[in-house]
Amino acid sequence: MAKKIVEVPRGAKIKQSPVRYTGRLLVRFDAKVDIPAVMKEVHGFVLERLRVAVVEASSADRVRKMAAGRNSPFLVIEQERAIHKLPAGGSGSSGAGRQGPSRSGGGLPFADSRVATWGIQAVNVLQSGFTGKGVRIAVLDTGFDFTHPDFAGRTIHRKSFVGRQAIDKDGHGTHCAGVAGGGRKGKAGARYGVAPESRLYIGKILDDAGEGSDGLALAGIEWALEKGCRVISMSFGAEPEAGYSALWEQVAQTVMAHRCLLIGATGNESKRGRMAPVNHPANCPSIVAVGALTVAMKVAEFSCGGTGAAGQVDIAAPGDAILSARAGGGYVIESGTSMAAPFVAGMAALLWEQYPEASAWEIWARLVQQAQRLTLPASAVGVGLVYLR
Repeated sequence: MAKKIVEVPRGAKIKQSPVRYTGRLLVRFDAKVDIPAVMKEVHGFVLERLRVAVVEASSADRVRKMAAGRNSPFLVIEQERAIHKLPAGGSGSSGAGRQGPSRSGGGLPFADSRVATWGIQAVNVLQSGFTGKGVRIAVLDTGFDFTHPDFAGRTIHRKSFVGRQAIDKDGHGTHCAGVAGGGRKGKAGARYGVAPESRLYIGKILDDAGEGSDGLALAGIEWALEKGCRVISMSFGAEPEAGYSALWEQVAQTVMAHRCLLIGATGNESKRGRMAPVNHPANCPSIVAVGALTVAMKVAEFSCGGTGAAGQVDIAAPGDAILSARAGGGYVIESGTSMAAPFVAGMAALLWEQYPEASAWEIWARLVQQAQRLTLPASAVGVGLVYLR
């Protein structure tokens, strides 16, 4: 039997904001364990592909006693965290119809145009014949506006983990899904989506207030694997602790073994001069952690970065003043690493289309190899700007 890992303590906090726990436990089972037999003694639900269970608070003491035995069935036990959509940062606006960055007076390298948003231009997808056709992208967020006219005629798969419907009443999920897998404004407007012919799988793991939990997110990942998704975009997070989650890291490795990549936003709590650490769960080594860039190809003011043991940034993408679909119709400009992460998810889909037999590690390597190097700290942008060559 594999070496056991003791329960992860709460540990020292890295931020001033406290980590919020739900009272439930997350457990990762040993590969040789009869999971149904163990679960007869505890209350909770099992995610079979991930070999994870979410254990109700009423069974927490029982699980700890089982873990203390000589033949513990668990590899990891952790307290379940509350998670949330990442708060907006920077200069983005919720006003529909606003124009994005322009060249006027600034000499900026990109600008929103009639052809494409500045971010689409920056990552060079306009020069590619790939559109993500047939590649399955899961967006785990606040849901989606399934009536948005830009997505008419597309089959969009859905599942809600927080209620009966996956409808987005917040707008965060619709915006993120539009960046990853949207297309153009109307029939002939500017392109704002990276992989317009991908197959979108919408998992509502955050409620209408943008709140959720580790267990709901892991259930969304389990569902995405069941549906054969190759990319999972995660623009949510929680305050990091002194180190990354051992359970989430094992989950991320399992996801990669299923030929799928987890793409996570680093968080928006920084203020340049004080870089806040990468959020949970993006700080795990086997999750692609994405920082945000401005139109001037600078680190976005709010973008969290690598601060040592708390995790590192792997790559960066456009994340300031990003136009995408708005819940309720039309468009909205938003800023945050929440917008940068789906850029990378869409780019990964383009690579999966180009290399359909590749492993997840190979797709990750291609993202890194094709990135455009920047004269910016690796702690903030990783290898540089995600880029299609």
